[in-house]
Amino acid sequence: MVTENEPLVRKFPLGAKKIEGIIKMVPISELKSGKIDKNSFEISHAIVAYLDILGFSNKKDETDIENCLLDYTGSLIITSHYYPKIRFNIFSDCAFISTSLENAAELLSALRFAFNQLIAECILVRGGLSLGTYNEIRSSAQEKASSNINCSMFSGSGVVRAVKLEESGPGAFLFTNDECAEFYSKNYGEPIISLDDRKILGWATDESSLINFISASLLRLLKLLSVEDGVDNKPVIQKFVNNIRYAFTICEEPLFALEIIKLVLSLPIISEELRQKVLLEIGINNIQLLPDEKVDEWLQKDNFRIFIALADSDSSLPISPLLGDIIKPYRKQD
Repeated sequence: MVTENEPLVRKFPLGAKKIEGIIKMVPISELKSGKIDKNSFEISHAIVAYLDILGFSNKKDETDIENCLLDYTGSLIITSHYYPKIRFNIFSDCAFISTSLENAAELLSALRFAFNQLIAECILVRGGLSLGTYNEIRSSAQEKASSNINCSMFSGSGVVRAVKLEESGPGAFLFTNDECAEFYSKNYGEPIISLDDRKILGWATDESSLINFISASLLRLLKLLSVEDGVDNKPVIQKFVNNIRYAFTICEEPLFALEIIKLVLSLPIISEELRQKVLLEIGINNIQLLPDEKVDEWLQKDNFRIFIALADSDSSLPISPLLGDIIKPYRKQD
């Protein structure tokens, strides 16, 4: 309370701070945002993708987390070398990938290349794709920042929409909206897949990526169903089931997808009870298992054995000896 003999002094809740220079009063009309235009980056008509590693927040093993991040960034860095017109910004297990509308076809090619690289590392990624604006902001404060701070500032309608679309549903898909789906369908003849009322752009481009995608999803589904831990795993189970159904949808030869499922379910470590659980989840009545010599042929391949080990290394899923034991009888002797 101010008395009659005390001067009235109006103060801000926090005093002004400075790193260098002087503080002076300026008219409101002359206040500036602090943005440095020459060091900022803007696309007024952009197409923006947002990627996020599925299950990353649930990972428990520090080595698994580190390896996952290294493989994730490595795959995207490799992609960036092949697609110089596309802009990549990676932060932790997320990334913004963007370009102007005139390079929209190249962006989709880059995303497909990246997805294929990632699934080869057994990393399942979900994405959102949207039209809109994209901005990377650089401020005067950043120019004077000390070495103990890193700032990545993104804004724009494309950024906001892509992030929201990424959360559209369970599965390693590239979700989009009506506007973006119509753009790719009309201009590039891209087929649009529907998951309930949500739109999906296909990313798998060859047999090897489909083999890896089906195998990774099925192996992790097996691992999840083999554990009775009292936890409600239905959302995660649905993610893997959707992945497998998606593979059937985009596969030119559905029988090819079925052969991969047969191969995985014919692995010798898998019990009949567990096999039936998986078939029930993915909606297949029954299958004829592959002969032992066919399974042995696949298990002798280094890339398939390594892939099984990668599928088993995901610490976001409950621990189970199921998959780790598969390759032991087939491990080469030193």
